[in-house]
Amino acid sequence: MNVLATAPQRLTIDDFLVAYAGSDEKYELVDGAPRLMARAKRRHVQIMGNLLWRLKERLQGTPCDAMAADMGLRVSDDTYRLPDVAIYCDPRDLGPEAADAATLQFPKVIVEILSPSTEPTDYGVKLDEYQRLESVDTIVFIHPGREAFTTYKRVSETEWRTVLHLPGQPLVIRDPN
Repeated sequence: MNVLATAPQRLTIDDFLVAYAGSDEKYELVDGAPRLMARAKRRHVQIMGNLLWRLKERLQGTPCDAMAADMGLRVSDDTYRLPDVAIYCDPRDLGPEAADAATLQFPKVIVEILSPSTEPTDYGVKLDEYQRLESVDTIVFIHPGREAFTTYKRVSETEWRTVLHLPGQPLVIRDPN
């Protein structure tokens, strides 16, 4: 048997988007391989909805917009993520020519709402991927069970400041403009 003939083919993001366009399930593309996403729990959806609503309200009148998990983020040529919430300000993402885009590429802020099953990947692989995106200024991981969150704020091209926010502390995001 020819092992190469049976090895799964690595997909490009464009091929992935075509192949999974009609799916009722959510997938990310990781290193060219589709990964099924677990369905969000009620608390996760509530946090995401409330955060998106407040961010959209705050961003009115600015050149920025907040997007939810259905808007894909092109992390590399073969990795496509679905951050829970992200703020985009770059005209390449929000300009008229990008109105029908299936993926965006230049987020300023990325927010992930953690669960026990996603926390290792979020803090490991995704944090590294997001920090490599030059446009990203802030990454937020929300811990619903602890009512706390962690922020990573870019200090320089290669340095990040990490802060754990305890219950009751507000989430403050720098003006993304």
